[in-house]
Amino acid sequence: MIRMSTLSHILLGQWQGIRALTYDYLAQLSTEQLALRLPFETSQNLGYQFWCMTGAHESYLAKLETGAWQGFVCSLNGAGEITPGLIEEKMRAGDASMAGLLAEIDLEQPLANGQPAYEVVMQMIKHEMHHHGQLINFLYCHRLPIPVSWQDEWALASHFHC
Repeated sequence: MIRMSTLSHILLGQWQGIRALTYDYLAQLSTEQLALRLPFETSQNLGYQFWCMTGAHESYLAKLETGAWQGFVCSLNGAGEITPGLIEEKMRAGDASMAGLLAEIDLEQPLANGQPAYEVVMQMIKHEMHHHGQLINFLYCHRLPIPVSWQDEWALASHFHC
């Protein structure tokens, strides 16, 4: 096991910060709210956003661990009724795996496909942030409470103007 590099510490800290925001949002949701959709025909539901974040994180971790893309997998598949608590449980398991993995690998070394390992962690962060943009649409469309952390991080108004 190698000592966690400065780069690993920085990227893990960035991940933990963005994921903390995800947890703040998730904590305010009920299971029923996961079925909410945006007002257009092809909208995925709110739960899909969390399913995709969970699965992408797990899939990127597999890429870091094996050195190559292994396909998209999500531990929420076949897990029974999807609830905010179950989503959080799966996400936290992924976070623990990530912390362990970043303590073992050198992010500056290229993967088998030649891609620097740190770029995979950056992809994770960018993907999570993309979904935060989607989640903001759900906040405003369905007039959901805006977590204080989201008001601060994304400069969101705590009230609606319509």
